[in-house]
Formats: sequence, C-alpha cells, structure tokens
Amino acid sequence: MSRLVNVPLDSYELMHYTVDVPCFVCDGGNRHDAERCRHCYAPLALTYQTADKRTKKPQMLAVLGPRNAGKTSYLGMLCDNLSRNSDSSHTVSRGAFSVMLQQQVIARLFSQHFPAPTSDEAESWHWNHLQIADSNRRRVRELVFPDMSGAVMERELDHQASPITRAFLKKCGGAIILLDTQRIERGDPAPDFFAMKLLSYLGELGAKRNTSWKNKPIAFVFTKADRSQACFDSPRTYAETHVPCVFRQAVSSHKQCEFFAASVAGATINLEVDGAPISLPLRVEPRGIREPLDWMLKQLG
Repeated sequence: MSRLVNVPLDSYELMHYTVDVPCFVCDGGNRHDAERCRHCYAPLALTYQTADKRTKKPQMLAVLGPRNAGKTSYLGMLCDNLSRNSDSSHTVSRGAFSVMLQQQVIARLFSQHFPAPTSDEAESWHWNHLQIADSNRRRVRELVFPDMSGAVMERELDHQASPITRAFLKKCGGAIILLDTQRIERGDPAPDFFAMKLLSYLGELGAKRNTSWKNKPIAFVFTKADRSQACFDSPRTYAETHVPCVFRQAVSSHKQCEFFAASVAGATINLEVDGAPISLPLRVEPRGIREPLDWMLKQLG
C-alpha cells in the first residue's frame, strides 16, 4: 500500500497579503483580514460597504466638541431618534458596529447615568454608518461619523500633531460643533475659546474650493440646554449674546452656519461623590436632537 498522501497547497492564500486594502477614512493600506485600520483605527467594514462603484460614496460628518460637552449622549440619542422615527425618513444602521453607540448610550440613560467619557484611544471609538432614505424612498443618503474624543481634539488644536485627524477632517462634508450651555451659563470661557480655535483650525485645511471649510456647512449645537429656555427660543440670539467671538467669526468667515439648542435629559441633578462633581439624568426627555442633522442634510444637497 502506498504511503503517499495528498496535502493541499495553501500558499496561494499568501497572495491576499500582497494587496493592501485601503481605508475608507485615511486611505492607509491594511491587510485583508484586519478588522480596523492600522493607521486611524476606523473599521475596515466601511471600505467593504462602500466598494460597490454603482452606489454613491457616503459623506463623512465631523461631530466635534471639548471634553464633557455631551457629545456621546447627543450622538447616541441622535442615532436612536433616527432609527425610531419613520415619519419623514427611514434610517438603517449598516453593520453591527454602527449600533454599539446607540445601544450603550440608551442603556446608560435608562439606568439614570450619563455615558462615560470617550476614551482617548482611537481603537475604542465608535463609528457609525447610517443609510437615510426619504419617506418615499426615492433618495438615499449615507453618512459616516465617529464619536471622537473631546480630549484628543483639544490636544489636536493645541499641537496640530495628528496627520490622521487632518486627513479625516479634510474629507468631511460638514461639521457639528457642540458647546456646553451649562458652562457658558456659569461664565466659563472655555467653550468659546474651543470653538474659536476650531474654526481657525478648519480654516487652514484645504486650499481648493471644494475642500475649503469656508464653503462647508457648520452647525453649532448648544448642548445641555434644558435649563435655558432662552437658548431654545432663539439659539442664534443666544450665541450672539453669550459667545460673541464665535458668532462673529462664524458668520463672517463661513457661508453656511446655523445655531441650535439641544438636550437629552429633561431634568438633571448635580451631586458630589468622593469630592468629584457628577451629573445624573432624572428624566430622559430628548429635545432638539434631530434639527441640526436635518439642516445639515439640506446644506449637503
């Protein structure tokens, strides 16, 4: 009896490693079996989802704010609002990774806690890929946006040391900038300074007309506005009164800018635990969550 056996030759599989898979966000090359980009840590599922040349590529949106501005709560509630509201549009989350932020934020709010601050490590950030169709399903849009760390963005504005951040922002079609109303009401100038530095930073990106931020829409959202009815009554007047430097810089240098007020909780309580102040939502009552995105979609065309 022959002792020869057939052994399958799998060396052809090594050919997959000779071709890089470009990241949808930063265009960096990656191995075909990687889950996240080794450069910017965005899910490579975005690349495969947008590989069909017959479909229009998604538009990237930047949602930026300083630390503790309520960005994670806002984005999680926005995704939840879009997925549940079927009156004017129909929204589908593409990929399981696009549901994680919504799930975690709603679970935290349900337990009467706000979400924990976003990690500084980019590999821990949540990315969202949403497909938004009009009520008649004739027009379908796709948006991609990450839950970026506010602390990382603050460091970026101070040092401008991350080429990945700059590459991402150059590709974005618009931005939603969050400002903490409670800090503004206390007279804290930090939100004003953050927004001014951010506008100057964005103004230096893209020299061509189609990449210049002067021609891209920017929505300013006053978060945690549940205690300021004046902010909801007229966000534009509120901005002109409370953050005048940002208001003047925005309206003078950007053709498309608007101001909004939003809140996730209808009532909150401020406590001090082990010497550290914390805020807890007593009642989840989202307000003004959808309006900034609706305006942004109209501007993007």
